[in-house]
Formats: sequence, C-alpha cells, structure tokens
Amino acid sequence: MNKGSTGMALFAGVFVGVVVFLVEYLIPNTSLITKAIIAGLSALLGGWIGSKLFPK
Repeated sequence: MNKGSTGMALFAGVFVGVVVFLVEYLIPNTSLITKAIIAGLSALLGGWIGSKLFPK
C-alpha cells in the first residue's frame, strides 16, 4: 500500500465516522436501512475527497 492510498483510506474512515456520528446526533430515530445508505454514500464521498487530497 503506497502513501497516497493510506492517506485516502484514513481520511475516508474518519469522514464516515464523523458523518455517521452527526446523523446519529441530529436524527436519532432513523431506520437501519437509512443509516446504512448514509454510511455507504459517505464512504464513497470520503474516498473521492481523500483521493483528491492525497494523490498517488
């Protein structure tokens, strides 16, 4: 694993954690399906942003 992909993976993981925490805090009564969709979309978005911030 090279340095760019490590930075991208760390950024994506932190991004997903922050988004899921905010969704849990702001909208506490969401269904499991909605939480999974939000986590998946935030992982895609976090990976995309991370690849822009940490190019190979």
